[in-house]
Amino acid sequence: MPTLENIKDVWKKQEDCKYNFSKQEIFEMMHLKSSSAVKWILIISILEFILPNIFLLFFDYQGTVDFYNKYELTGIMGVYFVIHFIIILFFIYIFYTNYRRISAEQSVKELMENILRTRKTVKYYIYYNIAIAGVIGVHIFYKVFQSEIFLEQLPENTNMTLIWVMALLMFGFVLFLFWLVYRLIYGFLLRKLKLNYRELEKTE
Repeated sequence: MPTLENIKDVWKKQEDCKYNFSKQEIFEMMHLKSSSAVKWILIISILEFILPNIFLLFFDYQGTVDFYNKYELTGIMGVYFVIHFIIILFFIYIFYTNYRRISAEQSVKELMENILRTRKTVKYYIYYNIAIAGVIGVHIFYKVFQSEIFLEQLPENTNMTLIWVMALLMFGFVLFLFWLVYRLIYGFLLRKLKLNYRELEKTE
């Protein structure tokens, strides 16, 4: 049975084995972790842009084209696609620039500024994606609900206000799910950057 003195010796050895990191070592660790987090933000944003378009080509591309033609959405959806394409490429470029900045050698202050810049950019990226999805969705509802093809299929005395309310509620729920997914994926990386920022603040 261990004696009290033995227990004290073991405890003392454990205390002696504790790591004491210098400010430079902490900075290097936060630098590496931040660079890794921003790299994943860049990778995920690229995959998010590429994969949906690939799925569309292989799963129901013709069905989507037919739907747009049926409700005269081809032109406006082409405009939305071009705008979305340009803006997403711009965000990807900004993410890449942030990654290059954070990966390069820099001071603690510069790293902290770049972490804040990256966090803001990701938040703007999330807001943009939710907003553009909302605008496109409402536009599609408007074109469909105003078309003679759709109206002819409805029973007489159909309450269009009720249809609008139900459609917007369901669409709002879908956007909320998208927001949750963004919060789950990008939120995890943003929390890592936030923790790194706080750790760097302690070294200042």
